[in-house]
Amino acid sequence: MQKIRLLFDVEQLSTDGLKGTGIVRVCDVLLRLLSENKELDVYPIITSKRGDFNNYLKVKGLSEQFADKIVYMPKLKATTKNQGKYQQLRTKLFSKIYFWKYGSILKQYDAYISMFSPISPVVYESGLKTFMVVHDLIPMAYPDGCDPKFVKKFIDWIKRSHPDAYFCVSEYTKKDLIKFKPKAANIPIYKIYLGADNEKFKPIEDAKKIAPVKEKYGIKTPKYFLAVSEITTRKNLVHLLQAFVSFLSDTNSEDISLILVGPVRKGYVDVAERVKGLEKYKDKIVQTGFADNEDLAPLYSGATAFVYPSLYEGFGLPVLEAMQCGTPVITCNNTSLPEVGGDAVLYISGKDKNETAMLLNKIYNDESLRQMLKTKGLARAKEFDWQKTAKIVTQNIINTVRKTNHEKTNS
Repeated sequence: MQKIRLLFDVEQLSTDGLKGTGIVRVCDVLLRLLSENKELDVYPIITSKRGDFNNYLKVKGLSEQFADKIVYMPKLKATTKNQGKYQQLRTKLFSKIYFWKYGSILKQYDAYISMFSPISPVVYESGLKTFMVVHDLIPMAYPDGCDPKFVKKFIDWIKRSHPDAYFCVSEYTKKDLIKFKPKAANIPIYKIYLGADNEKFKPIEDAKKIAPVKEKYGIKTPKYFLAVSEITTRKNLVHLLQAFVSFLSDTNSEDISLILVGPVRKGYVDVAERVKGLEKYKDKIVQTGFADNEDLAPLYSGATAFVYPSLYEGFGLPVLEAMQCGTPVITCNNTSLPEVGGDAVLYISGKDKNETAMLLNKIYNDESLRQMLKTKGLARAKEFDWQKTAKIVTQNIINTVRKTNHEKTNS
């Protein structure tokens, strides 16, 4: 049987493929796993001039596999900008121009999947089966923590989306999609829980492998609480700082610090000012910035606990990564986080610093609790598997295309 020719939008890999953020990791893994399926023939498609996908392929050792299969349609992104009357006119004009230019090329393929970016009207009109991955609805559900311009763009993307199927990374995200776009309820929506790389994220017991990583990131205390996330208001790190200071004030602990790992986004000023104002504890609070992927497992494994007080998540991949490294986890009881943590983590509201400080104290002093959370977390993490995720994606793409082809043959 002929393979299904799938166009895979690689914009995120082209622009941020070497940074290892959550969406990028999803793109990276699914590109590899979908291309391994014997019923799919995967073609990376470049939809804008941003980034350098060839460099991503080179660094990842994938040049030989994909270099000759890249489909270049760098003007497609221009047909997705639809804000304001002037942009709407340009979008309509560009759509006509590029449908004429790209239409015959697109018809050589069977399906198109977007990991994040909006799907062009040119693609929708080409007759390809279209699929869109929805990671979260943060710009709509939590706009205060986002750039206003991006919020407008995102609302427009969701409003105009009409793929043959959506893939949502959690049940909560699925509900949010229907909440903000009721018409989505009439389109198939498949839940695809994410996974964590089994080779990269695993317990590291050897202290000699953890020590140089601690030194690299300026961690000077024997113990530490770890937070891994973008430095944004939504991640609720000011709350964590307040709780940590309260914990230190109550316990007078000298052997532990708080490590904030992650790239700086909106909200950095709040966190930085909080740290600056806490002169008494400045040596106990370390902001590392972005951490290399290979350093994350040692950082997780060496932590007394991983603390993730986020106010909104579409999935919450760092929670899974921490559990898979055997690290006790404290996280919020909101949005999708209970779907990930189950009964293997400790929950907080993320709004009461005393509540969070109390749990920091409890997990710091109770070794048996930490061991129990480690055991339960490792077991829970096994329930999430990239192979399962890829199977749901591939089977639904294959079934949708095969069904359409069968209907055409019998019509």
